[in-house]
Amino acid sequence: MKKLPINLLYILLCTVFILSCNKQDEEYGIPNIYMPQAVNISGGINANYPVPSGTDSSNYNYILDKEKNKVNVILGVARSGMQAGSAFTVNIVTNTDTVNYLVTGGVMGANSMLMPASMYTLPSSVDVAAGQRGETFDLSLDINELKKPEYAGKKLVLAVSIKSTGKYTVAAASATTIVTVDVDALVIGPAVDVTSSYLKNTGQPFIAAAMSSGGRWGTLADWTANTAAKSHGGFGGFASDAGGTMNMESGWGSPRIYNGKIYQSVTLPAGTYTFDASSMDWQGTKDPAYIIAAPKMDTIPDYSNVTGNTAIYATPFTAPKITFELDEPTQVTFGFVVNYVQDEQGFKILSIKLYNYPKHL
Repeated sequence: MKKLPINLLYILLCTVFILSCNKQDEEYGIPNIYMPQAVNISGGINANYPVPSGTDSSNYNYILDKEKNKVNVILGVARSGMQAGSAFTVNIVTNTDTVNYLVTGGVMGANSMLMPASMYTLPSSVDVAAGQRGETFDLSLDINELKKPEYAGKKLVLAVSIKSTGKYTVAAASATTIVTVDVDALVIGPAVDVTSSYLKNTGQPFIAAAMSSGGRWGTLADWTANTAAKSHGGFGGFASDAGGTMNMESGWGSPRIYNGKIYQSVTLPAGTYTFDASSMDWQGTKDPAYIIAAPKMDTIPDYSNVTGNTAIYATPFTAPKITFELDEPTQVTFGFVVNYVQDEQGFKILSIKLYNYPKHL
């Protein structure tokens, strides 16, 4: 017989060794079971699992089930170790004491609260088949519940845990996932700034079309101001303060402003929007003053027709954001209306923004 080359002999010996090891089916590493979501966001620093996470539909950590009107948050169980091992089952439980401790202790933030039981469903257990390292399961959220007004602006927190049924030991440090649902981010979605696509002369600075001889007061370009708003010798709506602001101001030698209005009309596609006038240099209104979004109108209502008017969206200057929906392309008039009876009051807006939410439940 011919002698085998030394390299070929080495390869054959290694192959025999590897095959013999595989036959032994030995376990490598520690065969514990755990929740990947408890560690894969923070890298093990904490068990927080924010929802929504991800940047597009390929990596969101939830799946939208429109037919059943559910948001299914993706959770899971996995087993460590080199070999996949035998089948096993874990029980799924929630821990309200943990959440209450985190919320009342201020760890989760002032706007956090325990997720109500009426909002979600979870499986009682999850089976992992033999030869599989893990399995996913859903925390299913009811969309109608999420949209209830009492949850707007809230972060709903739920502690979801796994418990062993005896086959493998649960890794205690990664047995619980703190699911934190940002209701506004999930229901409304990430905001997209579309101000420059639709509105003109939106600030920082605002631009005047004409100025008074004194050089401080002016009339805004691209906006309409009624006679009452032009309270500084026929000029108004603009002040040179802070480089150029949208302004209405009475007192300090200027007359009172009765039913003063500033507005601009645009046509918007169907969608969800927020008109944001919160960037202010000064907010000194004493009498109620309103920020308006008026669909299907080419002006805004008089001051006396704002309260109780279901055809418009209105908010006081103390809460200077309006969120609204359009079912079809619609002309919308945005504006501001005041009725300054008390002396020495007004506002100076630095800029306004219009946001759209293309991802919206």
